[in-house]
Amino acid sequence: MEYTEIAKFKLKQGISDEQFIEAEKNVRNGIAPTTKGYKGRELYKDNNNEWVIILRYETKEDMDAWFIALKQDPSMKVYGSMIEFPSMRMEFFNKQL
Repeated sequence: MEYTEIAKFKLKQGISDEQFIEAEKNVRNGIAPTTKGYKGRELYKDNNNEWVIILRYETKEDMDAWFIALKQDPSMKVYGSMIEFPSMRMEFFNKQL
């Protein structure tokens, strides 16, 4: 099984693409890859300056544990400070095939 989150959002005004990509690299080098069930994350950007993160874990429970653990990761605090949260939309999916 695989559980996937797709999050779409915009960055806060004044945050450059380069700053955000560097923050993403720091998250990828932080505790995320060491958490149980971690399968990976991908980052995309469209022509309207909307970003998409696809985060994959083996199970919903593994992802739920990550959401708790991320509060302990300093790189996630920096990362989160760059996101315009009112623009964020999150969807969750269970892989079928």
